Amino acid sequence: MDARILNNKMIYLEMERDARKLLINEKLAKVEEVAVMTSLDVCEKLLETYEVVSCENEDITIVKKEDMKTYNNIVKSLSR
Repeated sequence: MDARILNNKMIYLEMERDARKLLINEKLAKVEEVAVMTSLDVCEKLLETYEVVSCENEDITIVKKEDMKTYNNIVKSLSR
């Protein structure tokens, strides 16, 4: 998924706020940088470290790229 698609999937303002908090808390960007980022910039920065594994109407699940192998080993999907 690219940043533009992720940005379009963030339909609630709180999702972007959470993404901004995550960038700061994980030390992926400084507070000053995050303050001037557009929503698209936030998504681009997030996708440098994380991969989107699920994108539902109200929930977006991301996993660190370095943990994707573990994630794939433990998650099983059921579909129709």
